[in-house]
Amino acid sequence: MNSSGSRVQSFSQTEINWDKLDKTKFYVVGAGLFTGVTVALYPVSVVKTRLQVASRDTVERDAFSVIRGLIKTDGIAGLYRGFGTVITGAIPARIIFLTALETTKVAAFRMIEPFKLSEPTQAAIANGVAGMTASVFSQAVFVPIDVISQKLMVQGYSGYAKYNGGWDVARKVIKSDGIRGLYRGFGLSVMTYSPSSAVWWASYGSSQRLIWK
Repeated sequence: MNSSGSRVQSFSQTEINWDKLDKTKFYVVGAGLFTGVTVALYPVSVVKTRLQVASRDTVERDAFSVIRGLIKTDGIAGLYRGFGTVITGAIPARIIFLTALETTKVAAFRMIEPFKLSEPTQAAIANGVAGMTASVFSQAVFVPIDVISQKLMVQGYSGYAKYNGGWDVARKVIKSDGIRGLYRGFGLSVMTYSPSSAVWWASYGSSQRLIWK
């Protein structure tokens, strides 16, 4: 009994207490950090996406020529094509991810606690299940955002169509392919990101226990 109580106490000391957490600050800080990282790295995504879809006849053959071409035609704003769509959709997706992660983590820990496993093992299982579950839920929002933002990134480039913003992309995709058009690649995204999220969070949780032991 004391061993079980000490395990629960140790868990509470190293994990977020979801019930007592100030969720407003949690979401605001999380959204703020995510936005900052996205602002810094978004141009890399734009350049990479344009290089991936470039045809043989495209003049821009490397990252620097793509950057020069975008700045020449659209200024710095060209490096942020689709950025508004990404931020608008990704912040709710991050909220879904964090909520699913923390709630699933606590539920998973309570389910495996009776098996009396070691703390690192319990943490690995609980965090792994939570990471995978959170990734699956968040992909329901991330995938449509990716589809829309990528079309905006390459619009007018190498023969690709032009759009009048994210809503125009969504409207045209739904008109031609239905809602399924916004979820192209959903299965592959889940297969890619869910296992990696599970491994990352499982490694984080078990390492945390080993280091703080």
